[in-house]
Amino acid sequence: MRSLSFDWVLFLLGLALSISGLVYVYSATWEAGDTPGVFFSIVEIKQIVWLVIALVVHHFVRRVNWGLRPESWLWFYVPVAAALVLVLLIGASHGMGANRWISIGPVDIQPSEFAKLAFILILAWLFSREGLRADRAYLTALGVLMSLLALVLLQPDLGTAMVFVAVFFVMALFTPVRRRLILATLVGFVLMGIFAWQFLFYPHQKDRIRAFLDPKADPQGIGYQINQSEIAVGSGGLTGKGFLRGTQTRGGFIPVIESDFIFALIAEEYGFLGCLYVLTMYFFLIARILAISRDVQSNYERYICYGASAFFFFHVFVAAGMTIRLTPVTGLPLPFISQGGSSLMTMWLVLAIIQSLYFNSRRDFRALRMRR
Repeated sequence: MRSLSFDWVLFLLGLALSISGLVYVYSATWEAGDTPGVFFSIVEIKQIVWLVIALVVHHFVRRVNWGLRPESWLWFYVPVAAALVLVLLIGASHGMGANRWISIGPVDIQPSEFAKLAFILILAWLFSREGLRADRAYLTALGVLMSLLALVLLQPDLGTAMVFVAVFFVMALFTPVRRRLILATLVGFVLMGIFAWQFLFYPHQKDRIRAFLDPKADPQGIGYQINQSEIAVGSGGLTGKGFLRGTQTRGGFIPVIESDFIFALIAEEYGFLGCLYVLTMYFFLIARILAISRDVQSNYERYICYGASAFFFFHVFVAAGMTIRLTPVTGLPLPFISQGGSSLMTMWLVLAIIQSLYFNSRRDFRALRMRR
């Protein structure tokens, strides 16, 4: 399944998840008889268009030699950081008072999604710089993290902030930085979390955490979404109720099911086996990226692979976990599956960069074999 220049396994895993996502979003958004003669909902059509665009962008981005361009993080970080500032000034809100989108005609762009990739690239660049002491690189990366946290928490976007923190600590663990420094940073974040709960968190953010801790306390209020999600997941059984037959999902009992709670739809309509299929695909996707990390030639490329693996794992863990009260509700999308063009584009950009690193590793391998 692999050629020497393109990892078909990685591509097909992403494509299978994306096509599955179109099926799930279709089920979540389309209502029979809403518009005579219309087969797809507007949300579904937008998702299809975003996927086509993402695949085209993937084709061209993977041809860039990212391994030889460590400074390439500037191509993402500077415009993305500017967009995050712009969101605070003219951002559009889609509910809960969160200004996360920049509206350009009929298109809504969420810069914080692209910021996740930019963050991985800049951390890889900092942690791999020769001549820069590990502790100094770590502290510089910590400064970048804090600046991005400030920008996304002002939106507010707690889910993206959690992704930044998770990716930072995972990538830092692979550096030679002193473990005491990492531990001190972790303790600092715990203390900041306590402070934020007391003075900075918005009421709806506190409600989500309270619902996570005790959803039965207010089943028709703050615990409603989680309770309905657990009912949907539990009612799916082994094989599910079938396509378009989910009573909880089709009945509109779960808000924003096409994005935040898409995993609940999968569980209800396709059961345990459907969930196992999706999680298995993610397992092989992450495993493939880690396998590529062993073949790349530079620390910069290796750190990108580590960051991408942490990025996908944390998204899956939180997006699936919050449907069964394993994690608080944060609004993180399920990679390649949840409705959202910015998220889908970011996922395919990550795969494009990994494809570029794979090509470099195979080219170096061929060159070494020819010299022998």
